[in-house]
Amino acid sequence: MRLDELYPLNGFTLTQVSKTSGKVLLKAVSTSISAICPYCQNLSEKRHSFYIRKPQALPCSITPVQLVLSVQRYFCRNLACSHTTFAERIPDTTYFYSRKTIHLEALLKIFAFEMSAETVARVCKRLKVQVSPDSVLRSIRKTDPPPVAQVRVLGVDDWAIRKGQNYGTILVDLEKHKAIDVLSDRTQHTLSNWLRDHPEIEIISRDRSFEYKAGIASGAPQAMQVVDRWHLLHNLQEKLQEIIPGQLKRKKTDKEKKETTLHQKRRKYFDLVHYLEGKGHSQRRIARVLGISRGTVRSYLELAEVPDWQSRNHAPSRLDVYRDYLHMRWEEGCQDVTLLWKELRQKGYQGQRKSVAEYLQRFRTRSPFRSTRQLAWLFMKDTDGLQEDERKYLNALFVGNQKLHEIYLLVQSFRAMLAQRSPQTLDDWLAKMESCEVKKLQNFASSLRQDYEAVKAALSYDWSNGQVEGQVNRLKTIKHQMYGRANFDLLRLRILGPP
Repeated sequence: MRLDELYPLNGFTLTQVSKTSGKVLLKAVSTSISAICPYCQNLSEKRHSFYIRKPQALPCSITPVQLVLSVQRYFCRNLACSHTTFAERIPDTTYFYSRKTIHLEALLKIFAFEMSAETVARVCKRLKVQVSPDSVLRSIRKTDPPPVAQVRVLGVDDWAIRKGQNYGTILVDLEKHKAIDVLSDRTQHTLSNWLRDHPEIEIISRDRSFEYKAGIASGAPQAMQVVDRWHLLHNLQEKLQEIIPGQLKRKKTDKEKKETTLHQKRRKYFDLVHYLEGKGHSQRRIARVLGISRGTVRSYLELAEVPDWQSRNHAPSRLDVYRDYLHMRWEEGCQDVTLLWKELRQKGYQGQRKSVAEYLQRFRTRSPFRSTRQLAWLFMKDTDGLQEDERKYLNALFVGNQKLHEIYLLVQSFRAMLAQRSPQTLDDWLAKMESCEVKKLQNFASSLRQDYEAVKAALSYDWSNGQVEGQVNRLKTIKHQMYGRANFDLLRLRILGPP
């Protein structure tokens, strides 16, 4: 294989190959006999002189390569032209005023759209290609975004330019799985203006934003709106996080709060006793400074770790003979003290309800679901997918709390309706929600009524914002690559990608 096949130089004759300062130089001379003036488009054959261009070429292995091109200048014979002379253009080798060959420019553009500018510069340095981060950014900005083709099914969602402050809008062609445009805000005015330029749109998937709803109704009244099913579930879960705390009966008692505070106080004294003892103070002095007894100081010093004062050995009780029965009923999910007390009365127990309540405290363990968010997630989970401990936990919650059980059934029916795509059951479900006595659920049903057609379309069609969320994640990845400092125009070009 000849060298001119590795580095094709159309219109040039390769005259010399040399290596200087660790760099390969390929010298070539132009063979043109005429050229067209780029300013007046007239052909000229009258040569003026030569000038040298030194564009950087693709490296050979890890050796940098530079072209040394003798390019001809010509006289322009058009007296009306603004230039007397001009240099011939060599578009097959390099662009006008460019210091890189077109093949190297193409490679750098691929890198620029896949990595951050700083990363491209570091990679190119190892490849023996000289390029700065600013040059990489300029190559992106010189690229025109691809034109928006015909769109039939569109996905719309917002994304955070600066979280909590500024938001933009991303538009995705759901049939081609491709982001087609990015808008600088999420107002209905901006969206409607964009939609008016695309009257061919038939279906638009969106979240439950009323800004987007109004923008679509104004800019694309012919399009059918489809609410994203995940957002419907997410909105219901947010409502559950507000509802569940008020429906739970058991709250932390003042005694439990006092015990927790006392435990913290004891831990503080325990740490102080060991700290002062390490400083060389006597037990008598430590007791006098902290205001506690010498016996307490001595017992603290005998322990290496803070004891668990809340765990204790239980004294014998008349209920010990019923322990197995109580434990069985507790594991079955029955944690109603009154109900268990009545059952024990039938078995011959003569004690008071208070004694049963105190005895049952030893069965109480910390719930694995410590937050309202986790409880709401448990309510949203498919019944068939519940684990045994989760099922027991729910049964314990529903004992004596019929309203919470009713809420759970409504949530599960809504989830099943979305999973099975059952638009015919929507009206009955809304009626049940509106008839329940939970105000926040009634408000949720009312909001669905206001967006009834889009919600019903979500139950009738497969379109959703799933892939739009994927494009938002891709957008976030690009932002993170650029350390969150990209201007909107640069970020938009990178999201839309090279043509």
